[in-house]
Amino acid sequence: MRTIAAPFVVAAPSGVRIRTRIHPTSEEAAALRAIGGHLGRLYRADLAARVRLGRVPAAARGRTGRKRALTAHSSSRWAGSLTRAVEDQYQLGLRALSAEVSSLRSAVEALTKRTRVRAGEVAAGVRGYRTRAERHQKTRRLAALRTCLAEAERALERGAPSITVGGGRLWRTRAHLEAAGLSLAQWQARWEAARMFLTADGESGKKWGNETIRVDGDGQLTLKVPAPLCAEFGTRLTLAAPAAFTHRGDQWRDRVSANRCVRYDISHDPDKARWYVDASWGYGGGPAPAVETLQQGRVLGVDVNADHLAVCVLDAAGNPVGEPRSIPLALAGFPAETRDGRLRAAITALLDAARDAGCPAVAGNGSAAPWRASAPRNSGTGWPRWPPAGGSGSLPWTRLTPPDGAASTGGRPSNRLPRQQ
Repeated sequence: MRTIAAPFVVAAPSGVRIRTRIHPTSEEAAALRAIGGHLGRLYRADLAARVRLGRVPAAARGRTGRKRALTAHSSSRWAGSLTRAVEDQYQLGLRALSAEVSSLRSAVEALTKRTRVRAGEVAAGVRGYRTRAERHQKTRRLAALRTCLAEAERALERGAPSITVGGGRLWRTRAHLEAAGLSLAQWQARWEAARMFLTADGESGKKWGNETIRVDGDGQLTLKVPAPLCAEFGTRLTLAAPAAFTHRGDQWRDRVSANRCVRYDISHDPDKARWYVDASWGYGGGPAPAVETLQQGRVLGVDVNADHLAVCVLDAAGNPVGEPRSIPLALAGFPAETRDGRLRAAITALLDAARDAGCPAVAGNGSAAPWRASAPRNSGTGWPRWPPAGGSGSLPWTRLTPPDGAASTGGRPSNRLPRQQ
């Protein structure tokens, strides 16, 4: 019998990230590319040095010395942003490597159990593969996975994750430009844009919440120029056209007016010839409400199915209130980016429904078979972690989130949450 997990409260969003387009002139765009390229080279060099150190205690990471060396080629504030981003990227790489090892171990274990059984037979509740040819192919696959697992375990033991600045997928595209429909110049433009570093963490108490990349209340964007480029671009680069944040613009304006920290990321899309700036900050959220408190009133029940989310408002006794509705969630056959986008859209629609109903949303813990059937295991970036289970689950519910945290944050997702300052 399937065991129903104990209910728990999902934490409210810990940060928000918003984006707007900026319009630099050709001279300003050239300066941004030069600054981003220079800082990107420093970032990659420091990241390589951090990977060589491996998994060591904080006191042995040499961040002070590395920051001092980077300051001579940039500035003290840029050096701080660089070393913090490097450490975050290294820790993210370690977590990804650990997840890969866990996934490979599970796959090796599953293949080992089935290949030990003769084709077409069942032994100790384990069904063998249908034909000898299929079993032979799976044994070859098992040998390849064992080799990959051994290499990943050695890398994890050394604390040396494989990190491609700019993206491994884009790097692999270099060898298949014709299939990707790209020219060499187009690929190089994407590669250079992806490897720029124009990111600065905010500082509470500083003017407009950031001394390195600053956007004032009127939208004027300025950024500090690294020392080697000051002779060419001056000490600070100021864009003539203002940046206007529309989504959550009032929240951003209130924050910078109070000189509270805001992190900024400047990025470039060479295909559309557009520049963007992202603003992000963290929430100082309080404790989450208890499960018993949320279960006393109405909830929005969510049944996760293979191609849709079935939702309905339920009273405290579990009886439906009002008409149920369906949220489309067709993910099969799409690339990872499309699946992630559709999943985010479905979650946003779900949270909006919970907000409109004025109650928390809960999801049943059912079978994950419909989800797994629509997503191959080796799909590149892996399957989304939410929800952890799908299918035709029923009460009792095992996922709860309060309506106060149900609002969509919008904007571009980030691999790193903003720092609380």
